[in-house]
Amino acid sequence: MSASGPVTVRELLAVLRRWQVRVLAGETGLNHPVTWANTMRARLPAFEGFTGGELALLALPVLRALRSQVDSLTLPGVVRQLGAIGVAAILVGGVPEDAADPALSSADAAALREASARADELSVPLLAVPVTTLTEVEHDIVSHLIARRERHPRAAEPSPADAARLRASLRTEAFDALLTGTYAGESAMRARAAQLGYDLARPHAVLWVNLAPHDPAASGVFGLPAANPAAARLADELTNSLGAWARARGAHVTALLALDRPTPGVSGDLHDRARALLTRVLGDGSSPADAAWIAGLGEPATSPAQVHRSSTEARDAARLGYALLGPRRVVRPADLGIYRLLLILRDAGELAPFVQRTLDPLLADTRNGDALIDTLDAFFACNGNLSEAARRLHLHRNSLIYRLNRARELLGRDLDDAELRLALQLAIKGRRVLEM
Repeated sequence: MSASGPVTVRELLAVLRRWQVRVLAGETGLNHPVTWANTMRARLPAFEGFTGGELALLALPVLRALRSQVDSLTLPGVVRQLGAIGVAAILVGGVPEDAADPALSSADAAALREASARADELSVPLLAVPVTTLTEVEHDIVSHLIARRERHPRAAEPSPADAARLRASLRTEAFDALLTGTYAGESAMRARAAQLGYDLARPHAVLWVNLAPHDPAASGVFGLPAANPAAARLADELTNSLGAWARARGAHVTALLALDRPTPGVSGDLHDRARALLTRVLGDGSSPADAAWIAGLGEPATSPAQVHRSSTEARDAARLGYALLGPRRVVRPADLGIYRLLLILRDAGELAPFVQRTLDPLLADTRNGDALIDTLDAFFACNGNLSEAARRLHLHRNSLIYRLNRARELLGRDLDDAELRLALQLAIKGRRVLEM
C-alpha cells in the first residue's frame, strides 16, 4: 500500500507493535481502510459517533462492567453489531498472550473463541492486546492517522461531492477528537481547528442537547440511532445563529460555543441565548407537538484540554437536570447544588464506595431494600414530616412508620442521628448520580 493511500488495519499493526498486538481472526479484512479510532466507555451509550471505517477498541473489564447494565451484552454480540455498522477492525484489550493464563477466565476464553468465529464470518479483523487501559493505544492510532493526513492532504483528487463529504468528515473527526481529548497535542489541535475556521484561543463552553430523553432506544448500547432531522436542523441553527461548532448524532446535538471571556456574566448571557434558541427551535411545551428536550451547558474552557471537561459537565448537567427539574431547561453545573460535588466525587472514584458502604445495610433486605431507600428519600425531603411523606409515597402513616422502623433496625442506629441522616441523604443522591 502506498504511503499516500488510506491507512489500513495492516499498517496499524506495525504502529501497535509496542503493545504486543496480534490478530485473532478476520485476517481477510486487514486491508480495510481505517478512518478513526473509538474506545468503548464504561457507561451507556458505550460507543458514539460511528460512520463506518473506525477501529473500535474495547477492554474485557469494561465489557464485564457494562453487562451489569445490559445482560445481553456479550463479546460475540458486540462483534456482530460492530461488523454490521461497518467498522474496519475491533481491538480487544485485556487478552493475555498465553490463552492458558489464569488471568483469562474460562467464560472470557469461550467468548473470545465465539467472537473470533463471528469476525471470520464478517471479515472484520479481531485484534488483541494484553493491556486493559486503551487510552494510549487509541492515542497512537489517532496520532498516526492525523500525521498521515497532514503529510498527504491531496493523495487523491476527489470529486466535488466526495470533497464535501471529506470536509464534513474531517470537521466531525476533529470535533470528536477535541471533545474526547484524543488528539496529538494542544498546538496541533489549535491548528486543525483554525484550518476548519474555529479559533480555540478564545474560551468556549460545550452545549449538549438530547431531543428524546424519554426514549433510551434513542441512544442504545452503541449510541448509533438513526439520524434525527430535528437534531440536524438544530445543529444548523446553532451554527448559523451562534457561530457554534456543532454536530448532530441521532437525537443528540453537541455544540462548542465561543465566549468573549470566561466570566460569570458572559456565561450567563450565553446560557440565555442558547435557551432562547432551543425554545424557538424545539418549543417551550405549550404545544403537544413540542419535544421534551433536555440540555446542559458546561463551564467555560480556556484551552483545548478543558473542552473534554466542559463536554462531560454539559451531559451530566442535562441528565441530572432532567431528573431533578424536568424537561426544556438548559442546565448548568452551578444549577445542580450538592449534586455538583457528588459528580466530582464520582469522577474521583470516591462516590461509589461511599454509596455502597452507606446503603448496603438497607439493601441487605433484598426484597424491600429499594423501597426503604425511597421511603427515606421522601422522609428527608419532607423534613421528617410523617404525614407529608406518607402522602408523597401514597402510603398509610402506619406503613410509613413500619418502614422507618425497619430501616433503623437494619442500620443499627437511630434516624435522629444528624450525621447518619446527612450520610444517608448524600448516599441516596449519590446513588442517583451513579445510576444516571
